[in-house]
Amino acid sequence: MYESLTIFISGITGIVGLFGLFLFLRLLSFWKNTDPALIKTRACRADKFVMKNILVIFLVGLLIVYHNFMEFLGLAYSEFYYGYLAVRYPTRLIAVTELLLALLLIEWLMFKWINITKCDTQ
Repeated sequence: MYESLTIFISGITGIVGLFGLFLFLRLLSFWKNTDPALIKTRACRADKFVMKNILVIFLVGLLIVYHNFMEFLGLAYSEFYYGYLAVRYPTRLIAVTELLLALLLIEWLMFKWINITKCDTQ
């Protein structure tokens, strides 16, 4: 059960990662055409936008640290990605899910930045 769920979540992470690449390229296209002073004004005027940025970056950092700590303890083996599926499925499931959560948080943040920067190009 854990094996197929872990593989499914790993696949979803790959798809979400490709979507994140698309969002990043879109953000870059808007960013180079936007006045920096206008970005600062919009970011500060948005409801708690700066605080949300800081919180999301902190949470993503904690998720990555937690994932690396699990790998350090040997709970999330990198051999999983090479086909050795015989040890500790629940911890691998947690390790893969936390990376998906970190990726989703970063993409949400990119989406917010796109909304702030794209208003200038219209």
